[in-house]
Amino acid sequence: MASDIEVLIIGAGVIGLALGEKITEKGKQVAIVEKNFKYGLETSSRNSEVIHSGIHYPKNSLKAKLCVEGNYLLYKVAEKNNLTYKKTGKITVATTKQEISLIEKLYLQGKENGVKDIYIIDKKKIEEIEPDINAEVGLVTPTSGIINVHQLMDYLANKFKDQGGFLATGEKVIGIEKLTTGYKVISKSSEGINKYKTDIVINCAGLWSDEISKMLKIKYKLYWAKGDYFSLPLKFSVSSLIYPVPTKTSLGIHLTPKIGGGYRIGPDIEYVEKKEKPYPIAKEISDFKVDEGKKEKFYYDVVKYLPNLKIEDMQPEMYGIRPKLQGEKDLFKDFIIKDERENSCPSFINLIGIESPGLTSCLSIAEYVVKKFL
Repeated sequence: MASDIEVLIIGAGVIGLALGEKITEKGKQVAIVEKNFKYGLETSSRNSEVIHSGIHYPKNSLKAKLCVEGNYLLYKVAEKNNLTYKKTGKITVATTKQEISLIEKLYLQGKENGVKDIYIIDKKKIEEIEPDINAEVGLVTPTSGIINVHQLMDYLANKFKDQGGFLATGEKVIGIEKLTTGYKVISKSSEGINKYKTDIVINCAGLWSDEISKMLKIKYKLYWAKGDYFSLPLKFSVSSLIYPVPTKTSLGIHLTPKIGGGYRIGPDIEYVEKKEKPYPIAKEISDFKVDEGKKEKFYYDVVKYLPNLKIEDMQPEMYGIRPKLQGEKDLFKDFIIKDERENSCPSFINLIGIESPGLTSCLSIAEYVVKKFL
């Protein structure tokens, strides 16, 4: 079956859905093709659900710019549409005097990026705000928070369809052919082979975005980084997000109040080989699982700032896998969001390595793509 459409988006995670909603709002004919039976079943629904402020990314990077813009847009949409969210604020903590200089650098970087209302507090003030937390100093970012990502994706998907968008689930893209004008995208479903003729292709395939790109002989090196989470009971009284100082490769194992109550700690970062089944979809068994052997490592990282934590409080909860351009020994790598014109594929728009702060940035990424390429 052949379909003539203006824009075809591959992947119905939160980024693909945000793009679909934004582009149909402009009156274009849009289809989203998703290999799973429902949208948002992979990276988009297996994360901390944190709305980031924008302090963690180098000045003038896409991650910094789109995070700060996305933070504002996400709260605006959540409030207007009664989505479940909470502006908890975040305290990034230095648990030793040696880490204080890192907090100061993070503060300056946040100011350069335009993060609003951030400030540093001392040990006494931390004890007043969060008595269960132990730290020498803390960087407070009031615009940080949490959101129910499932509600957000439901809102985006429903609005996309209400605006005339076509969402095809259970269709795996198996080929892309460049035509004289536009592209032919070939997908496979339980009902057979489908073919779409489209003017523009947007690759939002997340963990598989490099594989989609290879279909047009455009190569990127994408790593998979698994992060495990453990849940904690309600016995603690912490209202803010609590983050350690970041390392070169990770934001560290942080404490997040959960939307439904209780807390989770994580994620760590573990580079893994790509597998056919990264997550359990429907009744399938995943190639991965939470590694309970990490419990002791998590405990010793978190007890530094949550001293009343007991190892028996920790229960394995879930894991997520991030598509990273940054290898284990690499320094910062920014999002790749580009029209592949230079690779002789005009109007093939690649979104590669959209990890954190991808959720925070979903609406600003959609605006960026529309303004720059459509």
